[in-house]
Amino acid sequence: MIMVNHCFVCGKDNPDSIGLEFEVRDDGVIVSHFSLGRKYEGYPNILHGGILAAILDDCMGNAIFKKGLLNYTVEMCLKYLKHCLVNEELEVRGYIVGMNHKVVETEGEIVNSQGEVKVKATGKYYVVGPLEKQWDI
Repeated sequence: MIMVNHCFVCGKDNPDSIGLEFEVRDDGVIVSHFSLGRKYEGYPNILHGGILAAILDDCMGNAIFKKGLLNYTVEMCLKYLKHCLVNEELEVRGYIVGMNHKVVETEGEIVNSQGEVKVKATGKYYVVGPLEKQWDI
């Protein structure tokens, strides 16, 4: 089984990781709650869009990973609807919407505590194979 303990977004053994913990809801949606400090700021008091992109990428990829499949990002498209603030309570959600051969299509979003959608994303991920296999990566 592949362990991703050094992931920049969710790695438990990476001291520089954002430290997100993903859970699978009953409906299959992957979620994580987070609030980031000024270390992840772009413009004053606004979280950097690249950090939000990394979080969405990891969440959507985890929707596939949690099904036991090793995958890599092929394509990702984001719409930043409203800025996310430093220290704002946020939730990221990701889920699978389809599969075409070895490419899985996903959607994700970041919402605030009032349920307001701040960032929307779509992604395509290439499935390499099952996690149980020994991979030379």
